[in-house]
Amino acid sequence: GGEVERILRMGGWRAARRRCVRWADAADAVRPQEGAGAAPDAHRR
Repeated sequence: GGEVERILRMGGWRAARRRCVRWADAADAVRPQEGAGAAPDAHRR
């Protein structure tokens, strides 16, 4: 998702959480380990 990457670039996972609480919540539910402190796609870069 370009929008997600854009948000992550601007402020990181915490910023994404503020902007899209629902999206971040879903990501945390699916990947609690990565969502705890880093972006879910951090390992792909």
